[in-house]
Amino acid sequence: MKRKVDREEAERFVAYDSYTYAYDHPDEQKRHKKQEEQDEPDFESAQWSQEEIPLTDAERQRRARERAQAHSRALTTRLIIVLAVLVVIIILLQKVVFSLTTVYIVGNDKIPAQQVAAASGLVKGLNMFAINEEEIKDNLDSDHNIVFLGMQKVYPSTIYLYIDEREAVASIQWLGLLYTLDDAGMVMDEANSTDLPQGMPSLTGMEISSINVGQTLEVRNQAQLNAYISIISELELQYYLDQVTEMNLSDTSDLFLQTASGISVRLGTAKYMRAKIGAIRTDLPFLQQLGKTSGVLDVSIPEDAKYSPDS
Repeated sequence: MKRKVDREEAERFVAYDSYTYAYDHPDEQKRHKKQEEQDEPDFESAQWSQEEIPLTDAERQRRARERAQAHSRALTTRLIIVLAVLVVIIILLQKVVFSLTTVYIVGNDKIPAQQVAAASGLVKGLNMFAINEEEIKDNLDSDHNIVFLGMQKVYPSTIYLYIDEREAVASIQWLGLLYTLDDAGMVMDEANSTDLPQGMPSLTGMEISSINVGQTLEVRNQAQLNAYISIISELELQYYLDQVTEMNLSDTSDLFLQTASGISVRLGTAKYMRAKIGAIRTDLPFLQQLGKTSGVLDVSIPEDAKYSPDS
């Protein structure tokens, strides 16, 4: 007997195998579709709404700070890299390019250039930027035969040293020893001898307090040393040094020279020494032509020189 099938049940059936298909009533399907449409999010609408949300001032400031910090970190990193590269380049330049290779000595005559270079402390391979002129001067001053005049750097690797050589131009005896002096009073040598050197004057009348090789002569009367320097420099300048055999400095207000011709010269004070030595060079040859081999030539007033024969 057939039972009355419910309308709803009549519109459902179970398919074969394990798959089940349900067919709802058209009204039910419409209801379900409407519900799904309501539940499904509108992505485009949601995205648009999110983009349109205005930022607060605090949020904009925060984002600006973050961008500025990121930019600053990037610049700092690049700067560090550039500085590191520059440091490496500078180190390589100093070690390879700006390295001392050549030293020229200008002004030496008797002293070998190798001796001057060794005394200066300059050696091949020194950093050109690290070479100090004051240090070079101090090193050369330790050798009393050398007078340091200056230094010139020629980059990348060359140095010129300008020097002068001290020469013995006068002699002096003290406590049984013979010493030689340069034109500034520097003690050049010491010898256990009584034989006076030829071609240079011997000093007498000096009040010596101390004398040491490599140091300036120490005297109790500084005016004597000043007078010596004044006289000797003019004798050298006027090429008359070898014509003087003795320089008496006992009285700085009444200085005397003894010449190789036998004639004594009265200088007076140490003033106007250029004119006085010039007067000697002019008047002494005239006296020699007259056969004078003794007496005194007074040039204390150089423009009015007077000769007095021995009485």
